[in-house]
Amino acid sequence: MSEATTELPTIYVGRKPLMNYVIAAMTQFMSQGADKIRIVARGRAISRAVDVAEVLRTRYLPGIVDVESVNIGTDEIQNPQNPERTDRVSTIEIVLIKKREILPAAPKEGES
Repeated sequence: MSEATTELPTIYVGRKPLMNYVIAAMTQFMSQGADKIRIVARGRAISRAVDVAEVLRTRYLPGIVDVESVNIGTDEIQNPQNPERTDRVSTIEIVLIKKREILPAAPKEGES
């Protein structure tokens, strides 16, 4: 991985509900001012990581956030039950980029 990739705000997707990760990503884009974020998952959490990226891109920040890159790979981990055995686990890294700024909602008539 390049040095610039390692400095990105990273969200590690696991077993928590989908919306926890969506809110964490939105916080990075809106409150923390990140232009790019990285969503990382292994094994069974890969489908949830893809869902997080798609929910952000299509429902919550359409036209604002897009997928910059997707990297897949394999991690080799030592089996906890049998230390002599090495298991392979699939991984995914999705980098989302902010295409344009998020504008605050315009005040409604009669509001100051």
